[in-house]
Amino acid sequence: MTVDITARHFSPSSKLQALVNLKVGHIEKFNERITSCKVVLLKEQNTEGVEIIAHSRGKEFVVKEHTDLFEKSLSGAVEKIVRQMRKHQEKLIGD
Repeated sequence: MTVDITARHFSPSSKLQALVNLKVGHIEKFNERITSCKVVLLKEQNTEGVEIIAHSRGKEFVVKEHTDLFEKSLSGAVEKIVRQMRKHQEKLIGD
C-alpha cells in the first residue's frame, strides 16, 4: 500500500510523517485490498484536521476528523475508516 501525505498551510515534521505512516499502516490489517491511501493534513486557525482517502478495488473510503491536535485527529480518522471498512465487509458477507 502506498501512502501519499499532503500538508496544507504548513510543512509537516518528519516525526508527524512517521506517525501518519505508522497509523495509516494499521488500516491494511482490516482490508487487504487497499492499494493506496492519501492523507491530507490541514492546519487552520484553531484546529488541526486529517482527511484520509483509502482506495480499494471497487471502493473508496473517505473520512475527515478535526481536533486541536494532529495526533487526536489522526487517531479519530483511523478509527472512523476502520469502522467504515468493517461495515462494508459485513455488508458484503450479508449479501
